[in-house]
Amino acid sequence: MSFGPFFFAAPAALLALLALPALLWLLRATPPAPSKAIFPPLRILIGMRTEEESKRRAPLWLVLLRAFAAALAILGFARPTFAPQAAASVDAPGPVLIVLDNGWTSAPNWIAAKAAAEARIAEAERRGAQVSLLTTAPDAAPLQIQVLAPADARARLGRLQPKPWRPERANAAALLAADQTRYASALWINDGLDDPGAKALSAQLKAKAGQIVARGPLRPPRAIIAAGAADEGLAAVVRRPANGGGDGVIAAETAEGRALGAAAFKFPPGGVEARAIIALPPEIAARALRVRIVGETSAGATRLLPSGSGRPLVGLIDPGAQSQPLLSELFYVERAIQPFSTPRRGGAKALIDQGAQALILPDASRLTGADQGAIETWLEKGGLLIRFAGPRLANDSDELLPVRLRPGLRAMGGTLSWEKAQGLDAFPADSPFAGLTPPEDIEVRSQVLAEPASERDARIWARLKDGASLVSAAPRGRGLIVLFHVGGGPEWSNLPLSGLYVEMLKRTLVFAGRAETGAQNQGASGPYIAERLMDGFGVLSAPDLDAQPIQADAFAKARAAPASPPGLYSRTGAATAAIDAAANDEALAPLQLPAGVTQQGLDARNARPLGGGLLSLAIIILALDLMIALALAGRLPRAPQWAGKAASLALALAFTPTPEASAQSSAREDMRLAYVRTGDARADKIAQAGLDALAATLRDRTAVEPGPSIGVDPGKDDLSVYPMIYWLAPETPQRLPDPAIANLDRYMRLGGLLFVDTRDGDRARTRPPSTPGPAAIMLQGVDAPPLEVVGSEHVLTRAFYLLRSFPGRHANAKLYSEAANAAASRDGVASLFVGDGDWANAWANAARSGARQDELALRFGVNLVMVALTGNYKADQVHVPALLERMGQEAPARRRRQ
Repeated sequence: MSFGPFFFAAPAALLALLALPALLWLLRATPPAPSKAIFPPLRILIGMRTEEESKRRAPLWLVLLRAFAAALAILGFARPTFAPQAAASVDAPGPVLIVLDNGWTSAPNWIAAKAAAEARIAEAERRGAQVSLLTTAPDAAPLQIQVLAPADARARLGRLQPKPWRPERANAAALLAADQTRYASALWINDGLDDPGAKALSAQLKAKAGQIVARGPLRPPRAIIAAGAADEGLAAVVRRPANGGGDGVIAAETAEGRALGAAAFKFPPGGVEARAIIALPPEIAARALRVRIVGETSAGATRLLPSGSGRPLVGLIDPGAQSQPLLSELFYVERAIQPFSTPRRGGAKALIDQGAQALILPDASRLTGADQGAIETWLEKGGLLIRFAGPRLANDSDELLPVRLRPGLRAMGGTLSWEKAQGLDAFPADSPFAGLTPPEDIEVRSQVLAEPASERDARIWARLKDGASLVSAAPRGRGLIVLFHVGGGPEWSNLPLSGLYVEMLKRTLVFAGRAETGAQNQGASGPYIAERLMDGFGVLSAPDLDAQPIQADAFAKARAAPASPPGLYSRTGAATAAIDAAANDEALAPLQLPAGVTQQGLDARNARPLGGGLLSLAIIILALDLMIALALAGRLPRAPQWAGKAASLALALAFTPTPEASAQSSAREDMRLAYVRTGDARADKIAQAGLDALAATLRDRTAVEPGPSIGVDPGKDDLSVYPMIYWLAPETPQRLPDPAIANLDRYMRLGGLLFVDTRDGDRARTRPPSTPGPAAIMLQGVDAPPLEVVGSEHVLTRAFYLLRSFPGRHANAKLYSEAANAAASRDGVASLFVGDGDWANAWANAARSGARQDELALRFGVNLVMVALTGNYKADQVHVPALLERMGQEAPARRRRQ
């Protein structure tokens, strides 16, 4: 039932308003007079009047106050809703049309967009109208318009997720033009960006609906349009619309989701593009798989870095199994070039077929006739061949050399040699190594010598101090052959053990850029097969079984679409390639709406429930009425003399820093356990009580003496002073603001331990699969590492107590920790634990319950704090048996020697 802009979900409760006059009469009525009996001894008091006399009936103003409270309670039980926009179209006949932009550009505001659509469906349900839901992003299945009941429309809306490509509104406009339905109103939930079909869709909405409302995003989307390797690390270009999208931070991540580094980007005044460089050492930058905008969960805010992106694919011709792999030449060569290239081992012909831009041939490798022919053809097309000398080349040279070699090798610095080991001379000005300074401690003990006549036709890039050639090069067709006259390992010189070796190979591989083979993947065959695909939120996952391959000619010009979804692809004989959601020329122009279309933000609320507020106000008035009644009856105690002083003291304390505010300074001196203040008073109280009980247990049983627990605000407080932060899920979990997300990311990178307790162990089994759990909502946007179940070998099971399980309030609690491979950069110490056991409740109850389950929960808490304070030192105890066995074996031998 509705009255203007007010809707009542339970209108039958309003019938109770008819009883208000009777209630007023009852409140004003005088109770029957008591019977009088005069006690003779009290006759002397007849005629005396007291100053205070009780009234025969309640004051009129108090009766009206009580009636007002009753009216508020009745209205609250009727569940009223204030919806002025719904009232404007309440009399318009026909169904309601909801047009939803569901491309990656809507992903950052997806929760608010679905909430706006849900509110419009609820309005249609109150009117008894049907709903049509139209999405604009293309799908594998053809788009269609169906008139649905509100419940069916709500179910379809719940299944929708943003697509990893842009909307195509022209298709939606054509579909709407063919629809013959006349709509009472239309709601267009857009991404705030323009495209060629926006005008056509606006025109169709005006033609099909009587009232049109457009709801734009809270914050315009941003996109990374380019990213790749740079001299300083990784560089990225971020684009925004002209009407918004502020500065931010980009982060580089590995395939496991671990952050390698971050950098801030800032748009110039009035500019739409910003460039940022994540300063990383080459060996760290080589591990990056993607660059993303921190806090913006969309496919366009993520840029993939496939193998070979800005890094040459270098083939290492492997001689096969060796008895001492750590002493092989390829071991040192591979470690040296890995920071700035993509090395791959294999046979010569197979590496050429895979598109290698450079080949490194160690002395131990032998080439067959077919391999040598393939290399010669490859060199003619622009390949780079790097060779290292050794005993085989000294005795049996071939034609793939820049100079002719003298038979035998030159040995220096040995017991049977008259020559001393030679150092490196300064590099020539025309050498690629010019500008590098050879260290004085480099010594060459053996080398192969070039015929002097052949050096005239080659270029000498490096020499020894006695003038002998160390590195020579000569062109071959469009390619280049480079020979190091020493071995790739430390047998002939200590050059491979120096940093100069890395720089020399880095400058040599610059010539790999002129090879056509790597750039065009010559030798590759077959279509591109999806390895990992990206969803609309920018999350990579394994492709579906029905994912179709992309032909090579179509892949070269592919853009994100249903037939070519963004993600990582591989092709037989080729390096990994990628399709990104945001193209290099991605246009992010603001949406221009025609006249007659009302523009609103997604944060505008069409319907405001009033029932809870009315009931709360009624309870407050009734409590006030009770206090007034007690005061009139003289039942309230008089204020003592010290009440005034107490009021003054309370006023003074109100302007002094609270313990929460001053705890940051005290936490730097005393170790404290912290919990995240969620805004849910009950959850925060449980978290504080549980941590206080855990702190008392630590003081009683261990050497750890924590102070009182403290609540922290991740968006404002310095978290680095707390070894562990406990985050208890509130009744209604919500996504954290961007500053809080960035602060938590920094806290985990610095080595802090974040423990997320969803406390939903009893509800997780009944939750629909499509409904995200509390952890997914709470950690949305957080740089959360991949998780794995905590097993029996985890350090948490032996940090202080020996545990087999981790019960909380729920006996069968599930506990997950950061995966071991993701925590390798911190020596295996996890930074994130997620569980559903409601441990704070169990810790708080343990002292008074004495239950075995609560005691085990306390022991788990002690172990968790120990892991936060000491890391994985307990994990080293697995070596104790081996050490004891070795000591037992060495003791008899020591006694025999004595």
